[in-house]
Amino acid sequence: MQGLSCYTAALHGYLAAEWDATAMIARSVRLAVRPDSVRGELAFSHHEPSLDLLPDGSRLRYAGAASSTDALPEVAAELDRHGRVVVVVDSARLPWSVTHGGPSAPHWLLVEGRGEPGWQVRDSFTALLPAGEQLPYHGWLSTDGLIEAMTLPRQWQPVHRLRNQFAFGGRSVASPSGALWLHRRHGSQARAIAVTAEQNWLIGDAQVLPFLADHAAGGQAVITEHLEDLWAAAGHRSFAYRWQLAQVRDQDTRQSLETALVQWEALPRLLRVAVESSVRGRPRPTLVPAALQRLRQLSC
Repeated sequence: MQGLSCYTAALHGYLAAEWDATAMIARSVRLAVRPDSVRGELAFSHHEPSLDLLPDGSRLRYAGAASSTDALPEVAAELDRHGRVVVVVDSARLPWSVTHGGPSAPHWLLVEGRGEPGWQVRDSFTALLPAGEQLPYHGWLSTDGLIEAMTLPRQWQPVHRLRNQFAFGGRSVASPSGALWLHRRHGSQARAIAVTAEQNWLIGDAQVLPFLADHAAGGQAVITEHLEDLWAAAGHRSFAYRWQLAQVRDQDTRQSLETALVQWEALPRLLRVAVESSVRGRPRPTLVPAALQRLRQLSC
């Protein structure tokens, strides 16, 4: 699904079984950043309302088990109840991932069925990553393969832990270790903790983009650490603009949306150029800050 992160690509597949997933995700897109997280890293939130709150009143929440082997009966039960389930895997352990065998990173995978070959899975995530082009996969994964993929690191890197925590937009709580999947809970009175209810968040382009431009000016290490977060912001915004363009007929509005779409779609390429230039020993420190400042001038 063009523009979506691995989280929202899996979630799109889950939602599409019952609702207009494209509209739900597109309407939710906005950008918020918390600059004062533990140890100084940035937290990113891409959605409001939070996407764990479903239209029928149910809610998706992380569920966990001590090991991926222990998790499979629970994953099977969730699959039997709802016809699909999202599981958290390590992209370094996915056979079709371009980062297979590399550093661990969280990834969401949609499980749609099971049978003699194992588990039918759908991974709609597609992107041009530093390691190569990630293509979608739809097929079977053996039980041993799913156990392997769901075997997570004992501890995620801080930036990964934050991405898991704010994957829906609002804050979610995930077990720090063991296997994880998304459990759909009905009749819960609990509500997601919106970032607007928490302190120290910068919300919306007017606050976030100038801050990120200043932050990116701090050097290549800053850009590299949050490369995936910035890529996700650009992808989600482009996804939302493409959906809006399919709805509107007013020519002035369309022109404004098309201009914004071109600028946001260009950001991943500029990020990649900045990283590659630095690797070659020819850093271009103003490239990303200037691009973020240009995005701030857009009014859509």
